[in-house]
Amino acid sequence: VPVPNYTAVDLSFSYDYFRTAFDFSSMDQHTSFHLIEKVGPIMSKLADDQFNSPQLQEFIKSTSNTSFDLVIMEAVVMQSYYGLVHHVGSPPVIGIMSIGLIWNLADSIGTPSNPSYIPETFLHFSDHMTFYERLQNTIFWLYARYKAYTELFPLHDRVMRKHFGDELPSVYEAERNLSLLMVGTNWLFSYPAPVAPAVIPFHSLHVKTTPDQLPEDLKKFLDEATNGVIYFSFGSNVMGNEVPEEKIRVFIEVFSQLPQKVLWKWESDTLPGKSANVRTGKWLPQQDILAHPNVRLFITQCGLQSFQEAVYHGIPLNVILPFKQSVTNNGINQLNMGNNIMRYLLQCFQEESLLSSADIITQYKNYADKAKQMSILSRDEPKTSLERIIWWTEYVIRHKGAKHLRSAALDLNWCQYLLLDVVAFFLISTFALIFTVYHLCIIILSYFKNALKIKFKFE
Repeated sequence: VPVPNYTAVDLSFSYDYFRTAFDFSSMDQHTSFHLIEKVGPIMSKLADDQFNSPQLQEFIKSTSNTSFDLVIMEAVVMQSYYGLVHHVGSPPVIGIMSIGLIWNLADSIGTPSNPSYIPETFLHFSDHMTFYERLQNTIFWLYARYKAYTELFPLHDRVMRKHFGDELPSVYEAERNLSLLMVGTNWLFSYPAPVAPAVIPFHSLHVKTTPDQLPEDLKKFLDEATNGVIYFSFGSNVMGNEVPEEKIRVFIEVFSQLPQKVLWKWESDTLPGKSANVRTGKWLPQQDILAHPNVRLFITQCGLQSFQEAVYHGIPLNVILPFKQSVTNNGINQLNMGNNIMRYLLQCFQEESLLSSADIITQYKNYADKAKQMSILSRDEPKTSLERIIWWTEYVIRHKGAKHLRSAALDLNWCQYLLLDVVAFFLISTFALIFTVYHLCIIILSYFKNALKIKFKFE
């Protein structure tokens, strides 16, 4: 049903651009540092192309004399859109991000990001790091900020000024004036860490509390699975036919040995060698499938939405990373926290390990029990995520911003924030005290030495 006060601007060409720019099949060749290097040029170019598109140009023209109570904008690496905020009269801004809190936004909202125990999003460390992991985490912490402030922000500054004029505050300044930051996470799924009061967590907004009716043929397939069903999907970013052929053969061989039926999201018309217990589909209603009582296991790359859906429905996970950088911390966190999620890199797993992990998870009841417990914990909140973000959105509108929630950390330079000036004061004071005492001692010793000389002289 169309919403009367809702206007959509179709920028769907961005999906193709994104898939081309971030080729998931070549992710193995890149480290997290390489990804940081690519983000600035790619996303600023995408923003420029979006602003040049006829549909967004028309929207900009149509809103020239329109006032807005609030802007809610994607806060991750698209800072040039702060120019559009200025264009519509600079109303309060709520940033929203579907992944966890990343480096520049933690800094921009005044949230501590101590690399000694807070792992960076793309490094897959736990909050209990070894010395080497803390060293890597700190280097990445420094490097990510260096790239953000020397490349990402300047690139978006140029795009913003190109389309909205030169007399604008920098994107760095604009980002530090967010009223709120809504972050797609739940501390159950990540590691406990302090956050500023302007950070509002949410999760599982897209999850349907009541599943839809399954298509009859699919419902029949699931209902008749007396030994249960294993659901297998790499999500929307990784197509099944992009996975190396030798690994496809491993999946086919392993699935043929399982007593369960297997429902496999597969984007091709054919799958040579497929066994009788396997059914494929180019598109499958994932949430409705996970809600079915016969589903025993979800084999997944553990993208955020898939992870949240599995947790909501209490389905154990077997996490396979098709490419090294294809997952953020979701499954890794749970593995590190002891929540029985198995993780294999595609380059590493073999037929025996995949078969063993599938057998273990489907046969041992403790995996299902832990998954159900995670489901209960994820729902045990005073308000749902939707209720929470609606309340805070209306709160910002009511108060025309939320400046009273703004952390004083944002007004400090990095020397003050890290207390380097205080440390310098103590060091200088200590040095001055030692220097003074040392010279006083020399003076006193010299005095007594001279006094003794005078005494001996008179004697």
